[in-house]
Amino acid sequence: MSLSFADAAKARELREYFNRYGRIYVVVDATGDDVIVPDNLKGDPALRLVLSLRMPQQIHIRDDRLDSDFSFSGQVFPCRIPMHTIWAAYQPEGELEQGIIWEDSVPEMIKSMVEAARGMADGESEELAGQAEANNNEAAVSPMTVIDGGAGTDTDDEPRERKASHLRVVK
Repeated sequence: MSLSFADAAKARELREYFNRYGRIYVVVDATGDDVIVPDNLKGDPALRLVLSLRMPQQIHIRDDRLDSDFSFSGQVFPCRIPMHTIWAAYQPEGELEQGIIWEDSVPEMIKSMVEAARGMADGESEELAGQAEANNNEAAVSPMTVIDGGAGTDTDDEPRERKASHLRVVK
């Protein structure tokens, strides 16, 4: 496979992101034959690998691929991840909005799942709105529970200021 400018640009952006934060997850489409990972991880369209500057082995982010000897359940395995299969990077401890998504590299399976989830959410909200209207504007109960990420509960009635998103979508 020849080197593409898109892969080289992605590699540069991934190197900068990795050097800035020191510990990140990269999300890989491990369904292709060109991805070299342990056999039990092959076929995962959203395989997450942890990269850390504190890892004892070297991590090589080349213009066309990522190479390193990763440890899986205590077993070291030499991995080769083509750059075109990496579709996201984010901080494990951070918020997902602060990560990077390379939209052109997102697997079709993942795109379909996201669209289906959005469709279900849109359909559910329309259905709930219809139920509320049918019940003379009584509160409809949703079968889904939203859990607020563990932060303390606010008793203030004032709306909280929304944080600006830092998620960058690269097209």
